[in-house]
Amino acid sequence: MEFMKYEGEWYVWSLVIISILFVLSMPKKNLTWVGIFITFVFSAGLTWTFDTLSMSTFNLFDLAKKISIELTDALLIGVVPASIATIYVNFYKPQKKWIFVFIFTLLSFVLEFGLVLFGYMKNNSWNTWYGIPVYFIIFTFFFPWYVKLLSKQLVK
Repeated sequence: MEFMKYEGEWYVWSLVIISILFVLSMPKKNLTWVGIFITFVFSAGLTWTFDTLSMSTFNLFDLAKKISIELTDALLIGVVPASIATIYVNFYKPQKKWIFVFIFTLLSFVLEFGLVLFGYMKNNSWNTWYGIPVYFIIFTFFFPWYVKLLSKQLVK
């Protein structure tokens, strides 16, 4: 198994390591450790589902110019979006909803743009800016609903 054999792979590993460290060390505001675990696993599952459909069924983009999924791809798909979702849910405040929506939509766009910029992700029938409305909808509607869905035992 070769390490760092694809263009931009250093960027993916940087994102994965920073994401994991941030989730493990962030102050627990809205979530307990159980809530963090549930949010992380749930978000990772959703990301795997939608990214697999996007890549294999609709051929919207490719990762690292290859057909198979390798460790770097798996960590990128499973860890980074789940970490962003967990951080969002942990710090989310309904009275500051639009600030959170703007910051996390921008963050998600910039991270995706970095994947394209550094050559790890190749868009086929997708443009990077298409993600902006997707992120906006997720952070405006889905995660605030998800926060309400969590039981009071998992939320501080």
